Amino acid sequence: MGPIPRHPNKEINKVVDQALRSGWRIVRTNGHGHAWAHLLCPNAGRSGCRISVWSTPRNTHSHAKAIQRLIDKCRCQGGPDD
Repeated sequence: MGPIPRHPNKEINKVVDQALRSGWRIVRTNGHGHAWAHLLCPNAGRSGCRISVWSTPRNTHSHAKAIQRLIDKCRCQGGPDD
């Protein structure tokens, strides 16, 4: 596997790094659409959670918090909905 992609914003990058350490995977979009990448939860099936990480969100702080909230709510890894 190659080097871990780095988001240009350090706050979003911190959340992405935490997700990767928790077993999430990152898939780069290669410039397709507005997403910089997608985070895929540890559940490899089609029903697994998928989070879009925007390349240039309007408010980077809010976007980083939203990504963290979605990671925390992931049903696939024993989150609060289990």
